[in-house]
Amino acid sequence: MKKIMLFYPPGRFYQRGEDRSQGNVEQSTATSMRAPNDLGYAAATLKKEGFAVFLRDYQTERAAPADLFADFDREAPDGIFVSITNSTIFDDLRLVRELAARKPGLCVMLKGAIFFAPDAALLDQLDLADVTYLIGLESDFIVGKLAAAHFGDPAAVPAIRGILYRKDGVWTPTDFASWETDLDSLPFPDRSLIKNALYARPDTGEPQATIATSRGCPSACIFCMTPKISGKKLRLRSPENILAELSECYFTHGIRDFFFKSDTFTFDADWTAAVCRAILDSPLAGKIRWVANSKVKPLTRETLFLMKKAGCWLVAFGYESGSPETLARIHKHTTVEDNLQATKWAKEAGLLTFGFFLVGLPWEGREHLEATRKHIFALDNDFLELHIAIPYYGTRLNEIAREEGLLPGTVLGKDYFNAPTVGTTKLSMAEIEAFRKKTLLDFHLRPSYIGRKLLQAGGNPKILANYARFGLRLLKNTLLPPKKRRVAADAPPHVLILGAASDIALALARELAHQDAARLTLASRDLARLEEAATDIRAAFATPVTVRAFDALDFAGHQAFYDALDPAPDIVVTAFGLYPDQQAGQRDFALAKATLDVNLTGAVSILEIVARDMEARGHGTIVGISSPAGDRGRKSNYLYGAAKAGLTAYLSGLRHRLAQSGVRVVTVLPGWAKTRMTAAAPTPQFLTATPARVAADIRNAILRGKAVVYTPWFWRPIMCLVRALPEKLFTKTNL
Repeated sequence: MKKIMLFYPPGRFYQRGEDRSQGNVEQSTATSMRAPNDLGYAAATLKKEGFAVFLRDYQTERAAPADLFADFDREAPDGIFVSITNSTIFDDLRLVRELAARKPGLCVMLKGAIFFAPDAALLDQLDLADVTYLIGLESDFIVGKLAAAHFGDPAAVPAIRGILYRKDGVWTPTDFASWETDLDSLPFPDRSLIKNALYARPDTGEPQATIATSRGCPSACIFCMTPKISGKKLRLRSPENILAELSECYFTHGIRDFFFKSDTFTFDADWTAAVCRAILDSPLAGKIRWVANSKVKPLTRETLFLMKKAGCWLVAFGYESGSPETLARIHKHTTVEDNLQATKWAKEAGLLTFGFFLVGLPWEGREHLEATRKHIFALDNDFLELHIAIPYYGTRLNEIAREEGLLPGTVLGKDYFNAPTVGTTKLSMAEIEAFRKKTLLDFHLRPSYIGRKLLQAGGNPKILANYARFGLRLLKNTLLPPKKRRVAADAPPHVLILGAASDIALALARELAHQDAARLTLASRDLARLEEAATDIRAAFATPVTVRAFDALDFAGHQAFYDALDPAPDIVVTAFGLYPDQQAGQRDFALAKATLDVNLTGAVSILEIVARDMEARGHGTIVGISSPAGDRGRKSNYLYGAAKAGLTAYLSGLRHRLAQSGVRVVTVLPGWAKTRMTAAAPTPQFLTATPARVAADIRNAILRGKAVVYTPWFWRPIMCLVRALPEKLFTKTNL
């Protein structure tokens, strides 16, 4: 039996399953990750065709490329199905290249909106040498047939609609002019393969399934891809079929919260009413809660009241703008008055509202933005998202942006919060971004808004915590530098990692290569492990990686080792360490001494050399990986803890010494992590982080100029409590 591996690649959070928008979740205001229905549908149709499947969402699991490669090597699939986005395409292709190198002859199927009948100019920007098929139409109807044809009847491939395949070495499109109409014929997404708890309702944190209720949109908004990739004809699932999927989710998977995925859930009022009545007449009445998107027109007050009765608690409106001119020019076919009326009805029905707006369209000036700002406050939605217009390939907006000279480069690699345009004909991108940030802050920091959120939480601590989490995300995204900024602003940094054979060090190397295109020098005694890791990193991220021998105990050789580096590193990380068996160290002084020498003396020896060089150059970053074990000596590991306590104190003093020199010193204190060093001492799963999580926190600390970082964050309060315990009580513990 042939096996297909279906996955979202590791990396930043994007709504990969929503082809029209492919939203950047991390930089949004109030959006949460939605379930990977495209993978779920593909899994169901592939199984129906007789294939074995393996499905994993690496990005939402916060997994690393190493996890993907390990799964790939273990599962040994015959083909892969990857959901890509406009923003992540370059990173996705690097991963595909590595996977194809690991298994010659691999069938590679890429699915994404940019592959809807793309022109040659778009394809020329991409390295597709390792790709077998590009899927641009609705992949859930295609992937099963495509895989079956590829492995069983290659001559049938050209008859499959909505794909590109190679013919005589040239990418050749099939039929992109028609769509499937029988939506009820699709099997439901295979949720037995999906970790449903990862996709949560934003306020309560409970699992939320996505239900695709319809396809297509009769509207013609110039910025939206839906009419192009899904057609302008509204295609509806039957209420009975929708109810059957809701029932499976509720009774089989225990899910009672839903997002009804439809650009136009209220467009056909009779159908909307039939869906609501099907729920009300079923055993699910009063047991499920759901969210839906809606246009403000056509819409009736009665429809919204019926939706509320059937379990709807929030409706999302795409208002787009408060400028009548902009609404007309984007072909929205709605007015400011329509926006106000729809919102008034929704609030009267007891529904919360989520407003989506768009700024930075080619013709917009300050007056257009101010009209939108005024409209945002007049509507006073419960949740707000303010996007920057992106001229996606295939839209009329793309044509206008190019005609006006506002799009000097490619749209690929960009999203609603990282626009590819230079601005508008009247405003710079910096002015648009500043307007967006100020509007979001002014809206959300109003005392009336904060008070309303507190009332809506109703004293529920989980909801309050989630509101606080989204509030912190808003502040981070608007007040702090963008996360995508490199750790070195001008050019990819040269990073020296000492003790690079450790799991955390290798995860950090991958993180810096992936996010910052860092040039890496990996150094340790285990050259074989480093060479293998270097090969993987070069292939996955196309960044230079050098391997060097380094021994923390070779104090006399440290100066020569450092002098041989060319160029001198911008960032130096000490990740080497020795974690001894405490009982053995108590019996063997040589082991106790080695623990101190490796963890402390070796670090001091090399870092004094690094510090002198960076101080003379006037810049650089030193990262020392210490441990919470040094916060208070405990009988279970006081030899290791003593060495790390010394390292923490040393780094603090070094930071003080270099404070005015332009050199930064970062102390990292990782708690329990799943590494080879700790494998012999099992730790509580809920307190144990992956190396990838620790690596991301280290990079974040470098970006934000942090001095001391506990990772994960909860180790800071934990160790605060441990340090605060009175000695008489502490001696009675079994820590």
